[in-house]
Order: sequence, then structure tokens, then C-alpha cells
Amino acid sequence: MTIKKTAKTEEVKNKGYGMSYKKVVLIHSGLLLVLLAAAGFAYFKYWNVAVVNGKGVSRLAYIKTLESQGGKQVLEGMVQEAMITQEAKKKGVNVDKAFVDGELAKIDEQIKAQGQTLEAALASQGMTKADLERQITLKKMVTEMSKPTTEITQAQVDKFITDNKAQLPPKGTKAELEQIAKEQLTLEASNNAITTWLAELKKNAQVIYK
Repeated sequence: MTIKKTAKTEEVKNKGYGMSYKKVVLIHSGLLLVLLAAAGFAYFKYWNVAVVNGKGVSRLAYIKTLESQGGKQVLEGMVQEAMITQEAKKKGVNVDKAFVDGELAKIDEQIKAQGQTLEAALASQGMTKADLERQITLKKMVTEMSKPTTEITQAQVDKFITDNKAQLPPKGTKAELEQIAKEQLTLEASNNAITTWLAELKKNAQVIYK
């Protein structure tokens, strides 16, 4: 059976599907204008990091310059931090906030003894308190996982005093010199253990540079 088109049918069609199509076109056009406006704003706001006498200094050129001037070192530091935190999570190594606060207090006390403030000292290094807290946390994680040998023998102490006699306090007592030697040897042993552990960690990690 053939349905005969009538004026009423055409009217319904125009008011129904025809209007819906027009609305979709208008909506899409509006979204396109918004996206273009956003893109334009982003271009002028983010594409250039500076404008000198009307000529822009592009963000891309800025980033490339940063990468060529120490960027590799920064990247390596970020990669190493990621490896440490991942390994700590894998081994269940956590650092208590109380420990971090205690270390901050020690550093703050040392800096105040030099007539400075912690905030000023950090600012001079381009650091924040959060940066320092992260460094303390990472160092503690590494120390816990690298398990440095801290047993120093008397033979090592005696050799250290002999080899470093010129740098040691000339009027220091035997006990004082031995204490200095033990502290320095313990620090060296810890640093060596950490260096070895980090090298092994990097060797076993899968790092893809892009």
C-alpha cells in the first residue's frame, strides 16, 4: 500500500527531523567556535614564554635550551627518584612523618646556628620545604634498602688516623680522633653501599627515554 504524502506529513517532517538536524549543526558549530577560541587562547598563553619587542620566544625553544643545559641531569634525577619509590613500595619500605619532621628540626637548628633561616637557605638553593622533605624521605628509603655495613674495625680506625693526620685536629685526644675516624668511615661505608645499590637498581630497571 502506498502512503500518499500530504502537506501535513511534510509539515511534521520539517518540524521534527529537519529541526533536529539544524539544532545539531548549530551545536556543533558552537562547539567548534569554543574550541577554536580555546586553541587561540592557549597559543598566545602557552606557545610563547616571553615576547620581546613583539617577537615571541617559543616554549619549545625554551624547553630545548633547558634540556641542553643540565636537562639530562634533571631527567636522570627524576628517573632515579621514580625507581627508588617504586622499589620502596615493592618492598614495603615506608618513612614515618615523625622521622622526616625530626630531620627537618635538626637541619633547622643547624641553619639557625649559622644565623640563617631554613626558608632563606632553601630559597637560595631554589628549593622548597616540600623538596627537602622529599629528599629526606628518599635518602631514608635508600638507606633502609641498601643496608650499608656500619661495623668499623679498630684497624680501619687506626689506618684512617694515620692517613689523615694532617687534616685531623692537632690537639685532639685519642678518643676524639677515633670518634672522628669512626664517623667518617661509617659515612663512607654508607655512601659506598648506596652507590652500589643504586647502580644495581638502575641496571635491573627498564627505562625507556623518549
